[in-house]
Amino acid sequence: MKKLSSLILRVLSILTVVAQVFCGIAAASVIFANVAVLFVSGEVATELKKYVLQPSNLSKGMLELSGLNALLILVSIIFALHALRKIINNIAQSDFFVESNVNNMKLMMGSVVIFIFGNVLSMMFFSFGNGRNLSSVFSNSWGQVGSYLILLAIIYMLYLVFKYGFELQHDSDTVI
Repeated sequence: MKKLSSLILRVLSILTVVAQVFCGIAAASVIFANVAVLFVSGEVATELKKYVLQPSNLSKGMLELSGLNALLILVSIIFALHALRKIINNIAQSDFFVESNVNNMKLMMGSVVIFIFGNVLSMMFFSFGNGRNLSSVFSNSWGQVGSYLILLAIIYMLYLVFKYGFELQHDSDTVI
């Protein structure tokens, strides 16, 4: 059973690294696209704007804000995955209630709050651009905000478990 748990934790750690790499590539793509929208000129700019702005009423500035918002969401996911990987690695080393896990849970909670904020902004941008809170690419809706809040509540509960476990571990260590 211990070998199975160790294998699962290793696989989870690898998957978080893979997800971080994909999010990093996506973030670089968003940065490239934002710069391209700013600096491309001439006939290429006309084609780009026709392709990007045609299905909605987004202005160039709103498009840039949407890109920055996407970058904010991606960076928050990268930080959350980084914290999760550190927690997984600590658990794999049997370091359960250590200060590092408490700090990483705080980082993960903050990242999820920023992720939720970014998603709400994203839905507002879509509403402004095309009268709906959905895009043709992402299936994001206001109903999912409740799911995000449930995720945040679960992470907060885990944070409390790690925090009080760390305090109990510290008290136990000082008594011995």
